[in-house]
Amino acid sequence: MSDMAELTRLEVGDDALAVVPDALEAIATDGGVIVHDMLGRDAAHRIVSDLAPEYDVTAPGSKSGIENWERFHGSRTIRFTGLAARSDAFVEHALLNPILLAVADALLRPHAADFWLNTGQVMAVGPGEEAQYLHRDEGNWPEALADDKELTVSCMFALSDFTRENGATVVQPGSQVLPAGVRRGASESDRDYPTAYAEMPAGSGMIYTGKVVHGAGANTTDEWRYGTHVSFVVGWLRPEEASPLMVDRERAAALPQRARELLGWSSYHSDGGGRTWLVDFEDASRLFDRP
Repeated sequence: MSDMAELTRLEVGDDALAVVPDALEAIATDGGVIVHDMLGRDAAHRIVSDLAPEYDVTAPGSKSGIENWERFHGSRTIRFTGLAARSDAFVEHALLNPILLAVADALLRPHAADFWLNTGQVMAVGPGEEAQYLHRDEGNWPEALADDKELTVSCMFALSDFTRENGATVVQPGSQVLPAGVRRGASESDRDYPTAYAEMPAGSGMIYTGKVVHGAGANTTDEWRYGTHVSFVVGWLRPEEASPLMVDRERAAALPQRARELLGWSSYHSDGGGRTWLVDFEDASRLFDRP
């Protein structure tokens, strides 16, 4: 990897959505953008507080037993999902974040009638954790990769301050233009792209596409780096996280309609007339019309 670079940084004003055009421009150029105060410190602290019981009982490392995933997840990183079942603050401020939803609308709806949650997960990088190997998020769906199609859009929300020393996300700005393909580690074709570190205060977010090459940085400090990764995927693909298995019907019924749709408690209707994820051949959202 070559010289250092910086991602564009934007500030949220009184009208949160006013930042979206500049965010989309930066993403088109670099593949990612940092938005300060996108979540807000208070919301970040509320999410951490809601999820504290799960932090206490979740051991670091992967449980997959698969070598690549063990290395990818890291032996000193805590990860868990099902955040919408555990935190109202996560639903209100992260899952339904208006800036993230607007960016996802712009980048994913040209390729799908709608999108849904791919994963909402905690990534708590522990002291001494090594850097994650560089990758593209869209590589999770190798059969669907295409140069001219966005499959997924993500945001890494900082729940604590992100610094280069404690594991801020590493990004190669501009690498989103590389040909589609699964990447595990830097390749020769990546070497012309500089490296940026998504250093940002708690409450900020880094929005990025599934095509940009990135990975969690190494944590060389004695502190934990807390973040939550929220990503959306086009509605015709199966997501990483089985949200309806973690957010049950009773919990879903208490959530806003858009949250239920994003969590898989509704069906997908393609522009071509296809209908999938049905219940008795009806839209799954009708489950909430029944007593």
